[in-house]
Amino acid sequence: MDYLQSFAISAAGMGVERSRVEVAAMNLANANTVSPPGAAPYQPLRVLARSASPFVSLVSGALAVGEPPVMTIEPTQSAARMVYEPGHPLADTRGFVAHAAVDPATEMVTLMTAMRSYEANVAAMNTARSLALKTLDIGRAG
Repeated sequence: MDYLQSFAISAAGMGVERSRVEVAAMNLANANTVSPPGAAPYQPLRVLARSASPFVSLVSGALAVGEPPVMTIEPTQSAARMVYEPGHPLADTRGFVAHAAVDPATEMVTLMTAMRSYEANVAAMNTARSLALKTLDIGRAG
């Protein structure tokens, strides 16, 4: 059994989930940012991960060691959340302020699922490691 392939798959998954945590944290940090009239507000970001290989080759076992998924970070293209605050210094002529379109509940769910997925990848890597060590123990005894 090729344990390096198991380690590479888990490491690639941990990399993607780490990026999801970082992007969700950045979105939460910018949740209350406002922009002046006419300026583009902060766009929430999302991590999109795609397999580098077609699905058929993955099923047939042709996943190459060290072939990470193709990961991109893209803006969500959400419209700004307009809040009526006529006394705000960045309010437009109608009294509306453009806030970032970040949904804190969605970002918290993203954080929690990314953390759980990261933990699952760590568990899979630890299982493969213990199997490899057990194999070495069996080989030494024989």
